[in-house]
Amino acid sequence: MSQSIWAAAQAYDVTVISFVQDGGGPVPESWPPGVEVRTVPHRPPSTPVALTQGLFGKLPYTLARYRSAAFARVVDDCVRTLRPAFALANHLHTASYVDRLDGVPLVLREHNLEHLWMSRYAEESLHGPARVYARFQARRLEAAERSFCRAASLTLAIQDLERDALRALAPGAWIETLPVGIDLDRFGDPRPEHPPVVLLAGSFAWPPTATGAIRFLEDGWPRVRAAVPDARLRVVGKSQPDDLVQAARAAGADIVPAVPSMAEEMARASVMVVPLWSGAGARVKIMEALAARLPVVATPIGAEGLGLEPGRHDVEGESAEEMGSLAGALLRDPERRASLGREGRAHAEAHWSQGVVARLQNELVRRIAR
Repeated sequence: MSQSIWAAAQAYDVTVISFVQDGGGPVPESWPPGVEVRTVPHRPPSTPVALTQGLFGKLPYTLARYRSAAFARVVDDCVRTLRPAFALANHLHTASYVDRLDGVPLVLREHNLEHLWMSRYAEESLHGPARVYARFQARRLEAAERSFCRAASLTLAIQDLERDALRALAPGAWIETLPVGIDLDRFGDPRPEHPPVVLLAGSFAWPPTATGAIRFLEDGWPRVRAAVPDARLRVVGKSQPDDLVQAARAAGADIVPAVPSMAEEMARASVMVVPLWSGAGARVKIMEALAARLPVVATPIGAEGLGLEPGRHDVEGESAEEMGSLAGALLRDPERRASLGREGRAHAEAHWSQGVVARLQNELVRRIAR
């Protein structure tokens, strides 16, 4: 369940309007008291249609895929019958429905600086016509973000660097930082296994995550094995593409599509690696790892915006090879791992406690709610 929805439910009765795939049910299985869920079956347009819409339609590609007449009708009905105090667009992808709100204040929750991650993805991962198209979409996303931040009564950026970038993009718009909130009680004391486990976890449906994982498997993992020959690597996450599965098998890694508890995975690991060379937003897996006292080796882009002090809260390397060497060194240094774990947990407690973040969100929203 979205942190923003959970936070809103602490102070308001909440109606969630959610897309589901045709024939599917609500994705979250349980909701707190006071939350009603209305689902809208939706099948995004085919790739050729969506690409064409991204070129010639009113919205860029990634937003046009979530524009639905049925969804708009449900928004209209909720605005008319519920007379809500505010509407919260959770991701830029739903901000285009501001045209259906009839004066209801919009709170826009930005999980990424969308035009920035598209631009980085184009330069880091694409070539030829695909890069040209992605660069054009980045420009369209920049215009859309400017427009929707201006239309919103309040925009909530996920970290300070993106807050500042959005303020420069849309002068005069009210834009504040609201970090991700974490249930710190989920994460108990570390119980690292032997031989030591290196954890590489993420949502691999997002191409930069899969691309970075493959890069680490091919260029970084051999450095770890050279330092600690019996080390094990677990690649954990849904939607692992075939090329990632093949690279993991070639490296002798454990391929784990799903786990009952990510907190348990983190408790058993000795180090987590976050090999990411494009993207934006905030890496929730890093935040959770720090909450779990699990040392993190990341790229600077992976750790961007979390307020971490490299060498104190995490360890950062520019290349896959450097990350592998750093992870291997940490596996051989239990005192350094313990220090990173303590400092990371203290940082998580100070900045990302779920209750603290919920109170901040509701304090900000009260200023614009009807």
